Amino acid sequence: MAALKTPQFLAGQLVEVRSAVEIAATLDADGRLDGMPFMPEMVGFCGQKLRVSRRADKTCVEGFYGMRTLGGAVLLEEARCNGAAHDGCQRNCQIFWNEAWLKPAEAEGASVIDDLRAETRARDRLETAG
Repeated sequence: MAALKTPQFLAGQLVEVRSAVEIAATLDADGRLDGMPFMPEMVGFCGQKLRVSRRADKTCVEGFYGMRTLGGAVLLEEARCNGAAHDGCQRNCQIFWNEAWLKPAEAEGASVIDDLRAETRARDRLETAG
């Protein structure tokens, strides 16, 4: 069972999926990082900027009773499995992304999280000054 890691990315944050070469360098002989597989359908998202939908620190697994701790995983908006590598499956599953496969992305402005952090710092300064 993987230990919970300090969250690197939070819901709403814009991230960039690392290149396939960068991701491949993180994988073990079974194509996994910390037990999480990097699947063929994920390659198409490499280099794209996507927003974090939510953290995925735990999940239930089909055919397994109980919860599985993922530790350092997120779900990305619009990043769903197309089924091409799964015999044409049409379930449109969400894909778990190990945070090591992502990096912060610069938007045309600051990310939502950066905006919230700056707003909080400004509010704290005003409260301290007043």
